[in-house]
Amino acid sequence: MPPTLQSSTSELQAASATAQEPRHGYFLGITVAVLLTASFWPILVSMYGSWFDERSYMEHGILVIPAAICMAWMKRERLKQISCTPSYWGLVLLLWGAVQATLGTAAHWIWFSRMAFLISLVGGISIVYGLQAVRVLAYPLSMLALMIAPPTFVYERVTLDLQLLASRLGEFFLEALGYSVMREGNILELVGAKLSIEEACSGIRSLISILFMCTLYNYFFVRGNAKRALILCFAVPIAILGNAGRIVATGIASQYNRALIQGTAHEAFGYFSIIIAGIGCILIHQFLLYIDRMRRVQHA
Repeated sequence: MPPTLQSSTSELQAASATAQEPRHGYFLGITVAVLLTASFWPILVSMYGSWFDERSYMEHGILVIPAAICMAWMKRERLKQISCTPSYWGLVLLLWGAVQATLGTAAHWIWFSRMAFLISLVGGISIVYGLQAVRVLAYPLSMLALMIAPPTFVYERVTLDLQLLASRLGEFFLEALGYSVMREGNILELVGAKLSIEEACSGIRSLISILFMCTLYNYFFVRGNAKRALILCFAVPIAILGNAGRIVATGIASQYNRALIQGTAHEAFGYFSIIIAGIGCILIHQFLLYIDRMRRVQHA
């Protein structure tokens, strides 16, 4: 066979192999996704139900998966540049996830068994596409943890402390605005009204949602891991201050119309804390950008 014909034949074979590689990867990816869904179906159904359970405060959970898919789609060009090199670590993670899910289901450790799905998901991606793909998708994969409600003992440990802190902050801001307030534990007494800071008003209800919102904001608007980490760290005090704003707004409303502190109107005040948290997240980012600009000016 002439050298020219032989080289052209080898090039065609290489091109054909390159064209078949993505199709092979897509087929394996779909197969692993179907197998994971079938294996974890009871766990996934229970997790889906928790998003609509008023006691779990996970209403944002239904938005986490679409957001993660959007983030992964935005990285598609970078993913195309990565060669599919399966890693045997993926098999280790799949076995780990299977054992953890079995133990969690047997012992009724709900959070433990749900986290096993994420471990298995990372293992499935590793065994099909390799560890480089996991590194590229690290941010959206990490964000998926926010669709899982934290362990019950965390809620029980944190809720009481947040209730008392929210009560103190509400008392402080209402008195600063000129309203007469007397606090007994987690109960605020104003003129003609009594506000009880329950579990839902402690701030724990909005904390995970605000973390999710800060995570989205970080991905789309913030550059630099240091800034992203700082904004996520500030999500906790932002949530507490936002909830204190809700309590203050409720206390002020009670002085003019007591009907506003219960029912639908009271629930509407819950969005007040989310709005304050969103504004606080943007302000912190702008403050960090301002510090960067000042440093550049000083260096210049």
